[in-house]
Amino acid sequence: MLKSKFENFLAFIKNKNILITTHDLVDIDGLVSCFTLKFFLNQYFKNQETSIYFSELSKSTKNFIKNFTKNFPEFDLSYEESFDLPNNDIFLIVDTNNLNQIKFDNNFDLAHSDIPYIFLDHHYTVMDSENSSRKSLDLINENYSSTAEIILELFEFYKKPLTIPLKTLIISAILTDSGFFKHGNNKSIQNVSKLLCEEIKIQDIFLLLQREMDISVKIAYIKGLQRVELIREGKFLIGITKVSSFGAGVASMLTKMGFDIGITISKEPNQYIINTRAKKTVCIKTGLNLGKILREISEKYEGSGGGHDGAASLTINIEPDIILQEIIEQVKQYL
Repeated sequence: MLKSKFENFLAFIKNKNILITTHDLVDIDGLVSCFTLKFFLNQYFKNQETSIYFSELSKSTKNFIKNFTKNFPEFDLSYEESFDLPNNDIFLIVDTNNLNQIKFDNNFDLAHSDIPYIFLDHHYTVMDSENSSRKSLDLINENYSSTAEIILELFEFYKKPLTIPLKTLIISAILTDSGFFKHGNNKSIQNVSKLLCEEIKIQDIFLLLQREMDISVKIAYIKGLQRVELIREGKFLIGITKVSSFGAGVASMLTKMGFDIGITISKEPNQYIINTRAKKTVCIKTGLNLGKILREISEKYEGSGGGHDGAASLTINIEPDIILQEIIEQVKQYL
């Protein structure tokens, strides 16, 4: 990030009551980014009100909090499940750059309110009119594998100390959002390496992130395999399946089972979710960027989508058949 980006960002939020939030079904990177950002702001600004709001946590995040709290019982991971609008001057939104991915309390519509908001994110984005007056303040860096690394850059640039719990949180976020480096890069590895120390062993982090697979997840994986449709494009294999839940995990599982690209479709109340995964080698060799494809398609069909080159999702409110075919055709263009 450029020095001016940080300076302008901090100057804009100075003396404001801040609410930090992230996407619905908060993952570990979203959780970590919110709390590390709050910790940084509390160090940088003295006596400035900062709170965190979450709609709902994912199961893996709840499990992580449980494990983390056992190791660091004094670290405060409390957050708000509702918020009082008059008490907030600005929203800082981390780990997403799309308001449609956020579930606000009492159906609050931030896009049509007078409250300003700023994105801090690492996903692919396209320029649009949304938030256009404050777009220059957004801290978005697609070269990072996690949003937590943007917050880490803030700590390093302003030479703010990182405690052992904070280092542990950031390492956990980098590992999980990079798929344990499968979707990461050299910078991801370097960041983890410099955060590790005598008090933090990488195996300890693995234990924090360890979670026994629930039987419902196992059933979803098995059903996903039973229903999979195979598409061959030259030497590449695309697997497509329908599941009722755990679509992201099933898509990842397909790539582990031999498919180069895994695609799942899940039906939820009033919407469909398409999850995609691709092997990193495929993205490198072909230039495939699933995040770019799904974000651009989401703009076309008024949905919500985006992600990384090898991991992305799309949420839509219409039947997915036409959109699925468009995704496949765009993927084939790279292959």
